[in-house]
Amino acid sequence: MNQKRLIIPILMALLFFLLQAPASAASSLQQGLFTQFNQHDGQHWQMSNGWRNGDPFFGCHWSENRVNFPSGQLELSIRPNEAFPAPYSYECAEYTTHEFYGYGLYEVSMKPSNVDGMISSFFTYTGPTYNGDPWDEIDIEFLGKDTTKIQFNYYTNGVGGNEILHDLGFDASESFNTYAFDWQPHSITWYVNGEAIATRTQNIPSNPGKIMMNLWNTYGIDEWAGRYTGEATSASYEWMRYTPSSENGVAPDLQLRACDFDEGSGVQSWNCGVGNFDAGNWIKFDQVNLSSGYNALAVSYASEVGGSFDIRIGSLNGPTIGSVHFPPTTGWNDYQWNGTPALNHAIQGNQTIYFVSTSGKANLQEIWFKNE
Repeated sequence: MNQKRLIIPILMALLFFLLQAPASAASSLQQGLFTQFNQHDGQHWQMSNGWRNGDPFFGCHWSENRVNFPSGQLELSIRPNEAFPAPYSYECAEYTTHEFYGYGLYEVSMKPSNVDGMISSFFTYTGPTYNGDPWDEIDIEFLGKDTTKIQFNYYTNGVGGNEILHDLGFDASESFNTYAFDWQPHSITWYVNGEAIATRTQNIPSNPGKIMMNLWNTYGIDEWAGRYTGEATSASYEWMRYTPSSENGVAPDLQLRACDFDEGSGVQSWNCGVGNFDAGNWIKFDQVNLSSGYNALAVSYASEVGGSFDIRIGSLNGPTIGSVHFPPTTGWNDYQWNGTPALNHAIQGNQTIYFVSTSGKANLQEIWFKNE
């Protein structure tokens, strides 16, 4: 690498039940994956090499020479290669996982090519070449002819026709932004910079797929993608993350250690805790993966006076997604659990999160996002 005091006994009992120290996710869940693309990770990833997709509109052959890692980023590029017969005399790039991944949140920070006829992508795929699987695919794609727009799509057992074209309001080729999709048994939701853009609930794919990124030129589909004329170009990727869903499609509990904050004001940190969390002080966490959303928050704290804090998104004065009002503990070393069972579940994906003290003072140790 982001007042009502709880004095009613019934409410206190409810909070204790909801917000007791979180249990770990079920061991049967698939492991997540996070890759910072500063070098090739052969344990998890491979480069497609020496072949071309069979469809006539794929205009190039995959080459490992077109997968590089300059300046701590993954670069997928295209170049002419006259060893291949026209009109497919280009070599292009694809980077794909060894393993297959299922339901969960898929995120990427990327910058696409802005050249006509080029497709820059991030997607999951399985098909007949993989043990006879049906063709299931979920896409994030950029058409180089207009990178102020993004296209979402999916295929279930080879049936597509689910294209969604969204106007971004900015040129994606000019800077890195975060794009994501949350794949659940009965829905897919796509995100741009943490904002939900589109959701589909019909005929959802069910087969785990490989995670893929590629850059390729089209041939013969100029009306859709524009015409590629041989210009050298590339797409860049900073990082990707896969967060698996729990068995019931609910995001697993997420822990933040208070001492791991990325920026703060007025606080002190020691023994992986935060002190001087007084009214007006704050801590910020960048790139917090809220997955498909959380409806509760638990905090381990100590305070002789009690107090409150807000959880805000995006900026110090950004939208408040929840507030915690905590009573005193018996001393500054007496850590208890408290929190809120009313977090805004609609806030999903990758977020910058501020914890802003609004009254009193406290020491903080652990913060957990939960679904209850």
